Amino acid sequence: MAAPAQLGGTTTYLATHGISMEPEFRTGDLAVVRPARDYQVGDVVAYRSELMQTAVMHRIVAVENGYYTFKGDNNSWLDPEQPTRSDLIGALTVRIPEGGAWLSRAASPPVLGLLAFALLASGGAAATTRRRRKRRRAAVSRHISTRPAQQQVLDGLPSSLRISAALGAVLALMGVALGVLAWFGPAEEPSTSQVKSGIRMDFSYTAAVGQSPAYDGTTAHSPDPVFRKLTNTVDVHFAYHGDPGTLTVRADLSTPGGWHSSVPLTGPATFTANHYEGTVRLDLTTLEAKAQAASAVTGLPAGPLTIALTPQVTSATGTEFQPELKLNLTPLQLALTGTPDTLTVTDATTTQQATMVPRTIAWTGVGISAATARVVSAVLLLAALAIGVMIVIFARRNAPADEAAAIRRRYASLLVRVHPMPAPQGRPLIDVTTFPTLAKLAERYGLLVLHWNRSGVETFIVQDENITYRYRAGSDPVPADRTPALADLQP
Repeated sequence: MAAPAQLGGTTTYLATHGISMEPEFRTGDLAVVRPARDYQVGDVVAYRSELMQTAVMHRIVAVENGYYTFKGDNNSWLDPEQPTRSDLIGALTVRIPEGGAWLSRAASPPVLGLLAFALLASGGAAATTRRRRKRRRAAVSRHISTRPAQQQVLDGLPSSLRISAALGAVLALMGVALGVLAWFGPAEEPSTSQVKSGIRMDFSYTAAVGQSPAYDGTTAHSPDPVFRKLTNTVDVHFAYHGDPGTLTVRADLSTPGGWHSSVPLTGPATFTANHYEGTVRLDLTTLEAKAQAASAVTGLPAGPLTIALTPQVTSATGTEFQPELKLNLTPLQLALTGTPDTLTVTDATTTQQATMVPRTIAWTGVGISAATARVVSAVLLLAALAIGVMIVIFARRNAPADEAAAIRRRYASLLVRVHPMPAPQGRPLIDVTTFPTLAKLAERYGLLVLHWNRSGVETFIVQDENITYRYRAGSDPVPADRTPALADLQP
């Protein structure tokens, strides 16, 4: 699963550069992408760009007729190319901050040259050692026992503990890997979000019309028209929701001929709360007379007259909000221009707000926060440590009862069980005092340790070209001034 695509695997490793995906990605990060069954809008996906002749990793913003539209998180434009499914490399699974920079350093010519020299040097030494061991083992192959290999090789742990040891190793590897990803970067990272201002102005109007067949009651309410034969006075109410500041109200008059004028209705009013309500009265006769006077001078028609009631709010930070309530005035009525929805005006502007959000570690579409990953990695490592402690305690309780069993368990890879064999005539025999000394001699000359059991005594020997080295488990060493007898090695 982790093999690179260049070696036949399904995983692709990309070192990022540029600012198109900031703040999530920065130059020098390492992105791990893998093919997915389906690519959805919002996924971060790498694709092959024919225009740029490289791999591009951006976010999918649209999918239509098998063509994918991409955009960088930090870009204000869409990618000029629309790749198909065959051009997609894979979806993002893991992001490693600055991992690409470390990978570039590891792949630098000095480091690669040093590794190549080390491999060549170790390869030559290994070839020499293999040839030497081959010659040594040929001399003792006829003495090897015919017992099955499973019985010859004794692992360092009993079979009952091998599964536990494997589980502990897996938990430790998972804990280390998750800990590296979690502690490699910060627990939180900066992020920007679009925040609407939330400023709103609600308009309404009423007029006292008396008792008449035109209305059900004595008051006309918005959004109904106000008939001028019944009244020429209208009260306009407004309710502001937003930041505190200063508010003034004016009426902007205009006619289709191009004439316009502004009439102040209220002076500046300062408020400190996030809510302010007010009422202004419109004298329709006075406003119409102003338009008639202008028409007499210009010769342009005086109607119909458009009245745009505009409360202007200036907040303490200097931002301005100027909603409009447009009314149409004719000789017969005052009516709302547009639908009743125009009685509510909302500021549609948005601002970029910087916040700190938890950093996410994603893998195959599943993500957890860095803080949670730190806790999980600690739990995994503690579980692996607990398994290791249990294995140590169990191994000590079940330690071999004699020295020979302990040697067979610890040095299983170095031992070869053979039938009891005589010592060649004329070959010196040297008894060593400890088995580790015999093991060092075997490793030094590239030999295996031959051993057998005779009359309850375990014998271990190493045969060099001219000398035989021997160690007997539980037996006293032969004095140095005594010449070893042939019977010491005969069955």
